Amino acid sequence: MKRGARGFTLIEVLVAFVLLAVAMGLLLAMLSRGLAQVRRAQDETEASLHAQSLLDGLGVLEPLAAGERAGEFEGGRYRYRLQVQEVEDPTPVPAAQAGAPPAPEALAGPTLYRVALEVSWGNASPQQQLRYATLRARTPPLLGATP
Repeated sequence: MKRGARGFTLIEVLVAFVLLAVAMGLLLAMLSRGLAQVRRAQDETEASLHAQSLLDGLGVLEPLAAGERAGEFEGGRYRYRLQVQEVEDPTPVPAAQAGAPPAPEALAGPTLYRVALEVSWGNASPQQQLRYATLRARTPPLLGATP
């Protein structure tokens, strides 16, 4: 038999199959992790959109008032808890001039509210929760105006 016509030995074929199997296993593991990350990004994006729609309507489509409420989106797939608390305005009240009555707008300044929103999905693990916090101002109705 000629030296150049020799084929692969059984050991060489087995080693090649083992290397191929390991490479395929690693590839499948990377693909499954990638799909899990895509799913997580999709869930976070949907939760963010629901939170944005809820926060955008607060004080515009519905009155802004202190309190707490909970609810859900998409038939219970996403859950939320909204807390609204009145906070003290950090800006100083302008001092009235001596002898002059205070201006009506100085008496009825805007009221600040701290809005905290938590949106969760799945089993609500820390990776399945988003938290938002913001301040909103509400101007009280003018004196003598009917609500």
